[in-house]
Amino acid sequence: MSGPFPDTSTCKRCGMPLAYDRFVAGVPADAPRTSLCTFCSMPEGLRNAVPYRCAPWALDLVFDVYRRRLSPWRGIASAARHIRVLPTRARAFAELVHLVPRPKPDRKYDIVVLYSGGKDSSYMLLDLSRRGFRVCAWMLNQGYQSPIAIENARRLCTTLGVDLHIDVPENARMNSLFRLGFDIDLRETPELVRAVMTYGSACWPCFSTIAARATKFCSENDAAFCFIGTQAGQNRLDYGGQGSLDSVVPRPEYLLDKFIGPIAALASERAPGSADLLQRSECPNTILLPYYEFVPKPPVEQQIAKLQKAGWKMPNNTGACSTNCMINELGRQVMRRKFGFDLYQIIDANERRLRPGAGPAPVAPLDAHAVRRGAEMLKLTPEEKAGYGIHA
Repeated sequence: MSGPFPDTSTCKRCGMPLAYDRFVAGVPADAPRTSLCTFCSMPEGLRNAVPYRCAPWALDLVFDVYRRRLSPWRGIASAARHIRVLPTRARAFAELVHLVPRPKPDRKYDIVVLYSGGKDSSYMLLDLSRRGFRVCAWMLNQGYQSPIAIENARRLCTTLGVDLHIDVPENARMNSLFRLGFDIDLRETPELVRAVMTYGSACWPCFSTIAARATKFCSENDAAFCFIGTQAGQNRLDYGGQGSLDSVVPRPEYLLDKFIGPIAALASERAPGSADLLQRSECPNTILLPYYEFVPKPPVEQQIAKLQKAGWKMPNNTGACSTNCMINELGRQVMRRKFGFDLYQIIDANERRLRPGAGPAPVAPLDAHAVRRGAEMLKLTPEEKAGYGIHA
């Protein structure tokens, strides 16, 4: 690969792409190369790969507090969050309990699940639907959801007795946002480059649209909880292992400003016809919770076996790193071409940082057929395909 990022080497301890690590850390281009990323080079006592991680009992307690209007835990948590001598993790959890909304008999949905139809969000929905709450599965069909994933969503929601809401923006406007992500390269501002490297050429426009439009749904329905099925490595995509989700209390406004803000500003300038897709609503009564920070993800084989018993089917048209999106592999190809690495290498490296001694994960090979199919679906021009290294 030619260009500013010819180095595709990775950290020998966690697998983080070293080119990404140097850019985000602001390491000068002429600095000596090392075999460890900046994080793994730190003394072990200074690493903070796990700012907060809960256990299943913590989620049970949150739900118990929500069910009981006069739960004593509310008062205890309200006082504990101000006690500075308590460990940071204890105060973070106290803050979460303090913020748990009050129950409302006329609330349409207690829980909104941000749902893709893929294996991780389906496993999350399966669990949350069985806890006795009013649940809605909310999906964005950005034009490239696998038909199998949509079938999975409909089948599973019918089986579980859960409402399914599918938001379908106009395809041409979504395509404009995807092209914004694809076109960001090293000539842009450092903020934009860091963001697209961290969140993905294709995933960033998509996830930003999901986040923005989901706020409207949560606001309209006064939802108490909004659950996302991101894995722990995705929640710690900031350099140094810090969480994009602001510890265990991921306030929606924090996430939206940090995650959506830069691409929304770019869309206003370069794709004004699509910018309204990234406008968000205030939802002050909704707590955003990352499900897999509370419930450990089972081994993939067990996860899929449990889902298949509920009628879920594995898609065969989404490439190596997705079970719902048909242009995911195209996004990986664009990142590989522009930067020498893809989003999933960063996610996997952050996962390894949560498990010291795990070692680097093997890099998932690109599915060339899925890349070409995605390019045709998005109607990339011959010039665009050549620029992204896509060959017939």
